[in-house]
Formats: sequence, structure tokens, C-alpha cells
Amino acid sequence: MPPRSTRAADPLRAAREFCASVAADLWPGAEVASLAAMRGDASTRSYARGELSGGRAAPATVVVMMMQDAGVAMSSEELNVFGNEGPKELAFVNVGRFLARLTDSVPAIHAVSPDSRFLLLEDVGDVPVWEAAAPAVEATFGRALDLLADLQARAKDDGSGCYAFRQAFDEKLFAWEFEHFLEYGVAAAPPALVEASRVELKAAAGRLAALPRVFAHRDYHAWNIHVHDGRLRIIDFQDALLAPALYDVASLLTDRITPERITPALEEALLVHYYARQKAGRLESLDATRSAYRLLALQRVLKVVGRFHYLAEVKGKPHYLGFLPAVCRTARRLLASSDGVAATAELFDTAGKDPSREARPAAAAGKT
Repeated sequence: MPPRSTRAADPLRAAREFCASVAADLWPGAEVASLAAMRGDASTRSYARGELSGGRAAPATVVVMMMQDAGVAMSSEELNVFGNEGPKELAFVNVGRFLARLTDSVPAIHAVSPDSRFLLLEDVGDVPVWEAAAPAVEATFGRALDLLADLQARAKDDGSGCYAFRQAFDEKLFAWEFEHFLEYGVAAAPPALVEASRVELKAAAGRLAALPRVFAHRDYHAWNIHVHDGRLRIIDFQDALLAPALYDVASLLTDRITPERITPALEEALLVHYYARQKAGRLESLDATRSAYRLLALQRVLKVVGRFHYLAEVKGKPHYLGFLPAVCRTARRLLASSDGVAATAELFDTAGKDPSREARPAAAAGKT
């Protein structure tokens, strides 16, 4: 029996009605004892955790995913691979169904409301790898890399219509994200320097697009992998696509404040660990892997600088600006160790929108 329609004006009230309807159908006798909002993310989704009581074999808790705009949530706006008609179902549902055939690391989707505004999901807890890794950083991140390598080796297009195989990190998308950085991550700068950086980044986009592609989560960072009952659980996989294998590795090892725990020496050790286990999208040598990793990590971190400023300035979500001082330190480290980006390094050093530099007094920054 499908859940009843969910049109109540109060999202939490509607979410509770949806949760109660599905729970009663799936686990007869189950009732919603409570439903409380959870912290959201940078997307158009928000979440609530429901506590269930009664009902045979009912879980103690479930999670309701709430779409603020189901149309927007269907696909990443920059990809736009589905044309004006858009995809036929939520990407989270489409990709989740594909992944569930390969691994038990993704949460079960219990039900989707008829208007696609609510999903009832298995609760995979609140403890991300970032927190769980504190007492054993190398071992925990190593497990996440093992899970990634296994998933990359098994996730092949089986003709079932998984959206991840209809979109790719091609030269156009890499270039779009570099331009996103130039548009939102850089303050006023000499036009000639901006253009010189644009030429460098265009060439970098071409080099990245030439790398072999595999199934990629696209946001495989330490906050999108939870540790629940000792198992690693992957969330937020709706933007999956085809990308170089090292893209998700760069995401895991350099995102946000991750370098506070992943030192350069540990980063090298984990990269070697991943290279030894990788099967899909494998490059011919460890040196080639290191070079591709640095360029992918640089591309991603520059995108993040632009994206977090975009979220603050355009979407009214300033929360992520707090991560930027750490992100900008990573950007400088990668710019200093990457080939062919001298103008971009100069541009970032002089005009990159780094909150920690902007907060320094002029004298401390060497200015008069």
C-alpha cells in the first residue's frame, strides 16, 4: 500500500504523517513516538529522525529525507544532462537502487512519497568518519579507501539505467568548476593575471579529462561516510557520475579540515595504500598516480573555495565559510607542488578570497 499524499504546510508535520503511514504499512503496529529535525547540509535536502515504538521487527529509529524542492533535487544544476524534461526519479533513489545491489554500505530506502518530497531511510547514525577516526586515523581512513576501491571495481554499467553512467567529469565540467572558482573564489585582480590563470586551468581540465574514468561518488569525504555498529555507511551519493578514480580519493583526504588529521606524510602513506588495492582506473605507476592525485586534489579544492563563497553569497548559507582557512591552506600547498599552475598560484596568493588572510591586520599582512 503506498503512503498517503504529503501536502501539509508544516514540513515536519507532513514528514511525521508520512513516516507514520509508511511505518504502519511496513511494520504493523508501529507508531512514531517522536520526530525531530536533524542538521542539514549544503543541499536542498533536510532531515528528521523518527523514533518508532511497537510493531514487529520495526527499527528503533528511521530518518526522513525532506526535499525543499523536488525538482531541483532531481539532478545537479551544473550537469543538466537530462534536458528540459529532467530525470524520471530522484537521483538518490536511482543511484541508491544500483548501489544496494553491490554493497550493504548504503542505507535502505524504505519508501518514497508519491510527490517525491519525502523519503523514509534506514538510520545510519550520526558519527562520521571524521569523528570516528580520531583514535585511529590511518586505520579508519584506510578502511574508507578499501571500501572505495572495492566499490570502484564492482560498479559497472549493467544497463539498468543508473544515472551515474549518463554523466561524467569531462573537460567541460572540470572547466566549469574551475570557472566557478575564478568567479566566486577570487577578488578583484589584474585581468591579465586572471586570463593567464584561466589558460592554465583550461589546460589542466584537458589533462584531467583524459584520465580513465570509473564510478565516482563525487562527494566521498569524511562527513559523508558514517561509522554505524562498526560498519562504514555511505550517504549523499545522489551526484554519482563517472570520474577519474583518484577524484574520490582526493575528496576523502583533502576535503574541508581533513588535513588537520591527514598530514602530508599520512596522505602519502594512504595514497600508497590505495594504489596497492586499486583495480579499476589504475594508472601505470605510483608516480603517475601521485601526479594525477595532486592535480585532482587541486581542482577539487579550488572548486570548494568558489563553491563555499557561492553558497554564502548566492544561496545565503555562510556556515561553510568557516572551513575556508583550512581549505585555502590546502590550496596553497597543492599549488606549490603542482606543475603548470604558476599564474594560478600568483592569483590565489594575491586575490584568493581567504577569510584568514582577510581577517589579518594590514600591518601583519605586510601591507601599509
